[in-house]
Amino acid sequence: MRALLNLDHTLSCGQVFRWRKDDGQWKGVVGDRSVTLRQDGQDVRVISGMDRTDFDRYFRTDDDLRSIYKDLDGDPVLSRYFQEYRGLRLIRQDPWECTASYVLATNANIPRIQGMIERVCRTFGTEMDGHFAFPDPGQLLDRCERSETCGLGYRAKRFIELARLVYRGQVDFEALRNMEYEDCVRELVKLPGIGPKVADCISVFSLDHLEAFPVDVRIKRAMAELYGIEGGYKQVSQMSRDRFGRWAGYAQEYIYYAFGR
Repeated sequence: MRALLNLDHTLSCGQVFRWRKDDGQWKGVVGDRSVTLRQDGQDVRVISGMDRTDFDRYFRTDDDLRSIYKDLDGDPVLSRYFQEYRGLRLIRQDPWECTASYVLATNANIPRIQGMIERVCRTFGTEMDGHFAFPDPGQLLDRCERSETCGLGYRAKRFIELARLVYRGQVDFEALRNMEYEDCVRELVKLPGIGPKVADCISVFSLDHLEAFPVDVRIKRAMAELYGIEGGYKQVSQMSRDRFGRWAGYAQEYIYYAFGR
């Protein structure tokens, strides 16, 4: 499939946790399907698990990267990153899986997050040809007494509490998607295990709020060194959103990826 998309940059930049590269192919799980992709020059070949509609939605091919680059090209830092990491796209993740994954991601590095998510999927999820789907809230609640075996520690209680709220219909992801960004974050931080940074990650990676600008330790350091933007979470996030506008989420991911290499 032809799209301005670089799988290596997009799937290894830290926004999503269930992809691995093996013998030149990217293998992951999207929803209840095992997916295998391969980059052939500028084309991405779907080996298995995705049709065109799924591919376009997941990789946000409706985002015009060339226009985004043009809008932000006046920033010399981003202009350089756009050349070096061309084709890095934000992914449109499933809201439940994204929310649950980022609740688990609190105070953990990427390898540990990947390990926790894999254990959760193997403990609670449905097996499919050696892979396991991310469990839905009902599966988690049916087997929640097994959560301690997943090595979640203090995260287990709020993880199950979140599943219970979603299962009961007390979390409306489509309503959150259709809210203004600030209202979406205000509602998300009311949920167990979700603070401002996790709320911003959920907003930009699954709910189409591309103006969100998550701030972690790496981004805080990057913004201070690259732009002289310093302060607490709210200040750094707001100043960054003011600087980058409606594409702040894209700016954040390019900065995050580049600054960690």
